Amino acid sequence: MTDSTTTKPHEEGSVKETLTSLVISFVMALVFRSYVIEAFIIPTGSMAPTLMGAHMRFQSGQTGNTWAVNPWYLAADGETPFSIQGGGQSRDGAPTATDPMTTSKVNPFRVGGRPTPNSPFGYSPPPTPMPLQAGDRILVQKYLYEVFPPKRFDVVVFKNPEQSTQNFIKRLIGLPNEQLWVADGDVFVRPIEKASDGAVTPRGEWTIARKPERVQESLWRPIYSSEFAPLNPERDGRRWFITPWKGLNWETENRREYRCDSAEATTLAWDSSGWPITDWVPYNEYPGKLLDPRGLQLFPVADLRLSAGIRPDRDGLSARATIAALGHEFQAVIATGSLSLRMRPIMPGAAEPPAWQELGTAPFGGLEAGRVTNIEFWHVDQALLLRVDGATVVRGEYNWGPSDRLLHATGTPGDAYTDTSHSGNALPLAETYSGTRPSVRWEFTGSPVTLFRVGLARDLYYEAAKFSRGGWGPALATHPMNLASLGRDQFFVMGDNSPSSKDGRLWEGVDPWVADQIDDTVGVVPRKLLLGKAFFVYFPSPYKAFGTIPVPDFGRMRFIR
Repeated sequence: MTDSTTTKPHEEGSVKETLTSLVISFVMALVFRSYVIEAFIIPTGSMAPTLMGAHMRFQSGQTGNTWAVNPWYLAADGETPFSIQGGGQSRDGAPTATDPMTTSKVNPFRVGGRPTPNSPFGYSPPPTPMPLQAGDRILVQKYLYEVFPPKRFDVVVFKNPEQSTQNFIKRLIGLPNEQLWVADGDVFVRPIEKASDGAVTPRGEWTIARKPERVQESLWRPIYSSEFAPLNPERDGRRWFITPWKGLNWETENRREYRCDSAEATTLAWDSSGWPITDWVPYNEYPGKLLDPRGLQLFPVADLRLSAGIRPDRDGLSARATIAALGHEFQAVIATGSLSLRMRPIMPGAAEPPAWQELGTAPFGGLEAGRVTNIEFWHVDQALLLRVDGATVVRGEYNWGPSDRLLHATGTPGDAYTDTSHSGNALPLAETYSGTRPSVRWEFTGSPVTLFRVGLARDLYYEAAKFSRGGWGPALATHPMNLASLGRDQFFVMGDNSPSSKDGRLWEGVDPWVADQIDDTVGVVPRKLLLGKAFFVYFPSPYKAFGTIPVPDFGRMRFIR
């Protein structure tokens, strides 16, 4: 009796406490989800490859490289991709895509609206039906911007101003009370005062918006690295792959490391003719086409990163890394005793080359014999950076406005583009390039040297575009006649996959409810539509184990920058 009467109240209390704890936990979870953090899934590739929407994933048996490609085959609604690409559902041929590490044919440079002839090199995995991989699942800090102001280059989730029932995710580019001009792939801003009637008064000069280093590190898009050299560069007795790096006295073929046995001055240069440096995104490859069917133009990219692991045979090796673009040479000099960054204009036919403009120096002990020193040279957002073993040791900047930037990129200053009329199939956009290709090179002297992981990467490139609302004209923020002017609570966003992102540049209208209750300005995101900042990929696009079980790619769990 005594045992039963003493234990019964304890059991009743335990059940009550458990139920209370469960209710409290459930309520806290709802509150947490509603007001602190919420999970979202990425549906499309407008932010690829920063964030992946539904996609196919290919892997090269020759290089080990893996890369993602947008779905090719859609259901009858024209929007829903088939779960098996090229399978029985779609009744289309099995897909295959060209490994971007072994070919230049995905990089045709357009001259006069037509691609230049492509090299025959390339490797594609055998055609086979591809299971569609779901998009990344991300965590978003909700209502963060109620406490802290949004920062430029944050990845934000917001209600689509064109259709407020949709959630969109893009990179935040423009802030309140400023004007934006996207020129030659970069973002330029100046402070303004915007009156209630829309009148704009500039309150300062144009400056380039530079990305923080931690953000920039995540935005480099690899063009090629020697670590992905194919195992067998010959097929049927013919060579199908030739490295894009060329140089006398260099052993580069059939190797993932490059070797020069000479201590005399020598150059290793990028083959810009066979491998033009453009803003092509491998994710956007389509069946049987090298370009998006909409005929999007490819642009040359001047914001580049050169990288290599350098191992000299003896002390005293000097090295120079050079990027030639925008009518200038940008150079990093690595020598025993010092590091330096400099630039000078390219003046063909001049009696003497112009003097170098020094942008920054730092002491340096030298490249040590027998040791691999990892060097990166960045030219990005009108800044030069030299990094040694992962740390920035010297930095320099130069400052052009958008008009000067376009003068160096196209041969015509940006403020000369005042005619927005549509003529034939061409617009006098500022980004009508003359065809000059960027080029890069390494130079060495003083010791035989071996290079490892010799790589070239480019920055993301925000494209100019044509826009058809009310007649053909330049997209918002991409032309001096159609700048984005932001008021007190207005923001401007663009997707990292700029050639395939419908963002503030291309929005055509405003949801009636948004226009009536919040803001009727086309192309902007009102503050009240911001939901929060995307900060973590907690469930990267899964693959199917045993063909049925979704398993996240845990190696791609990451913070979003």
